Amino acid sequence: MSIKSLLILLLLLIFNQPLFSKEYKWSSKRTFLGFLKEHHIPQKIYYNMDSKDKELIQEIKAGQSYSIIREKGKIKRITIPVSDELMLEIRKEKKGFKAKYIPIPYQLIEKTISIRKNKDFKKDLYNATKTWYYGKELEAVYSKSIPFHKMKKGDRIIIFYTQKYRHHKAYSSPQIDACLIEINKKPFYGFLLNDKYYDSRGKQYQRTFVYNKSGFIRPIRNIKRISSGFTQRRYHPILHRYRAHLGIDYAARRGTKIIASAGGRIVYRGWKGGYGRVIEIKHKNNIKTLYAHQSRFASGLHIGSWVSQGKVIGYVGTSGRSTGPHLHFGLYKNGHAINPARYIRKKKTLKQVKLRGSKYKALRKLVRHYRPQFKEVKAQKNNIVKKESQKCLNCFKKLPARN
Repeated sequence: MSIKSLLILLLLLIFNQPLFSKEYKWSSKRTFLGFLKEHHIPQKIYYNMDSKDKELIQEIKAGQSYSIIREKGKIKRITIPVSDELMLEIRKEKKGFKAKYIPIPYQLIEKTISIRKNKDFKKDLYNATKTWYYGKELEAVYSKSIPFHKMKKGDRIIIFYTQKYRHHKAYSSPQIDACLIEINKKPFYGFLLNDKYYDSRGKQYQRTFVYNKSGFIRPIRNIKRISSGFTQRRYHPILHRYRAHLGIDYAARRGTKIIASAGGRIVYRGWKGGYGRVIEIKHKNNIKTLYAHQSRFASGLHIGSWVSQGKVIGYVGTSGRSTGPHLHFGLYKNGHAINPARYIRKKKTLKQVKLRGSKYKALRKLVRHYRPQFKEVKAQKNNIVKKESQKCLNCFKKLPARN
């Protein structure tokens, strides 16, 4: 074969390569702008993002897996997970590269845990699963409204939960869908419906008291409602695309006073892109709070001012990108957004909530769905923990991938 023919063959092989995907790990020394420069992608992709999308970039963690798809040696698509729910997609199009956030497809697998109490139910769950997660979650499910301390040796604990999987690996926290705690052989069932837990007759489990050592309070005293909660994935009503909502939106009348959730020093006061007028306060333990969409700031405050808990710092408005008067309240620990609901100190609640109408019918449908599964698990003499749970009716059932 002549040299010319060999060169032609090599060129054909190069330019007829199929799509090729490869996974990489995000380095702790890598910045997003440096990543774009390294792959010859215009940095305007980042600079053209609004403030919330830029903020989500900061959630990329060292060691995070990401993938690059190449065709004929050239980048066609890059996907970088930025949360459990969203990933950044950078795609090569005719007019250049485009970036947007898209939901991460995943698979749900149902599993079961069933053990008997020996000494302490949380320690027993830890010994069985090697994680404290399930014990803490059960306390949250029943909201400390049942007497856990009265559990006797041999009382049963059953948990039906779903776990998200990507590429055959579990990610994010499991979700408890239904559970049972026996207290001196008396059963207390819990069923998840619309993010809250109820017994089999529709009575919601509520705390008889609430104690939060963080000391943060709600930044608005009189709210209409929580119009949007903290989530890593939300379809934005104005932008018509997926994005994270890293905070809580409190709907309130324009001009309603905004107060400091905890004592601290103001580190930012001004306009911040889609957030509009913003004040940020730094607190102890490297925690920062953010108060956005304000109509105006309280007088006499500037960067460096110390504010005490409950001090008025501004007034509710619709500045920035907003669908109506509300306060967007964000909370950050060590630079990463966390759910403010976990830190806000709540008042005592004694009102008993009981489902009625269509919601009650939906709950009873859940009860009927899990009833035979509880019966089957109870019939098992031995403990059932995760991988052994394929013996159960409910376990390792693969559900369709969610987009």
